[in-house]
Amino acid sequence: MHIGLIGGIGVAATEFYCRGLVARHDRSGTALDLTIVHADVHELTQNAANGKAREQAESFARLIARLAAAGAQAVAVTSMTGHFCIRELADISPLRLINAIPEVDAMINRQNLKKVGIRECARS
Repeated sequence: MHIGLIGGIGVAATEFYCRGLVARHDRSGTALDLTIVHADVHELTQNAANGKAREQAESFARLIARLAAAGAQAVAVTSMTGHFCIRELADISPLRLINAIPEVDAMINRQNLKKVGIRECARS
């Protein structure tokens, strides 16, 4: 499967996704077909801060159209902040979305966690 990533909105997250995909494909002996588009982190943070989910979804949809044109069959948003508009994006995305939220929820439930913290990483 040709996977598309919306990157640039969390460079470390984009790298994390990419490394994980490379490792998983390597272990399974399958070729990785991957395309990454660069989203504007400033636009994302501004839209998230102002609750403009629809506007951000439309911006992501334009990027997803580029990924589709490159042959991608499914797409992931590589930052958790980018998931604030995932419902709106699901309605208009030209490709199937790989949504991290259900997986995070499932892990929290499996581990019976009551509180989850997010640690800020130092910027280089």
